[in-house]
Amino acid sequence: MSSKPTSLRKALCIGLMAAVGGFYSLVTTSALAQTAGRTAGRIAGELSVTGSVTINGASAIPGATVFNDSVIRTSRNSAAIVSLGNLGRMQLGPDSEMTVRFNQATLGGNLSSGRAVVNAPAGVAITVVTANGVATSTGRQASAVTVDVTCGDTLVAATRGDASVASGGRVENVTAGKEVTVGTQATSRCTRKELLSYPASLTAATIAALMMAGVGGGVAGVMAMTQADNLSPSSIIVSGFRP
Repeated sequence: MSSKPTSLRKALCIGLMAAVGGFYSLVTTSALAQTAGRTAGRIAGELSVTGSVTINGASAIPGATVFNDSVIRTSRNSAAIVSLGNLGRMQLGPDSEMTVRFNQATLGGNLSSGRAVVNAPAGVAITVVTANGVATSTGRQASAVTVDVTCGDTLVAATRGDASVASGGRVENVTAGKEVTVGTQATSRCTRKELLSYPASLTAATIAALMMAGVGGGVAGVMAMTQADNLSPSSIIVSGFRP
C-alpha cells in the first residue's frame, strides 16, 4: 500500500527534473545563440607589429585581434598596422598612441601622440580626431590620409584623394599631394620625418633597399597584407619612420 505514493513521488520528481532541465537547456541555447550573433556581426581587424606594441595596455603579438575602441600604443622604433580587409588599414609610427574606431562606413579614431596613416577604399570615410581638430575624408574615392601630432600641432597630409581638417571653427581643404597644419607647435626644434610612398611594382631589390634603410618591417607588413584585400601596393602609404 505504501509503495504507490512512493512511486508517484518518484515519477513526479523525475518529471519535474526533466522539465527544469529542458527549461535551462532552452535558456542556455538562446543565450549562446544571441552571443554568437553579436560576435559574428562584430568587425575585427588583425594587428601586425614591429618592435614593442601594446593593445589596451597588454603586450601585443603579431596576428592579434583588434576590435573597435581598442587603444594601441607603439614604443620608440616600433610600428603597428591594423588591417581590416576590404575596409582598409591604419598604421601607427613610433611613439604613437591611438584609440582606433571603425565600422562598415568609417575608419579612424583619436590620435593622442605620434603619427597615423589611414588607407581606405572608395565608399569608406576617414575620421581622425586630435587635440587640435578633426581630419576627415568623405570616402567618395580611395584615400590615404596622414595625421601627425608629433610636434604638438596637427599636420594633415592627403597622399591619395582629398581630405579636410576642421579646427577652431574653420575648415581647410587638403587636396591630394598637399598638407595643412593646425594648432601650435610645442617647440620650434621639433622636426617631422618625411613620408614614404612607393610604386605598384616593388621589386625584391627595392624591398631589400627599403629594409636596409630601416623601413623594411613596415613595408613587409604592408606587402603581406596587400595580398589579403583589394588595396593595391600603389594605394598604400607608409610613414618614413625607422623601426
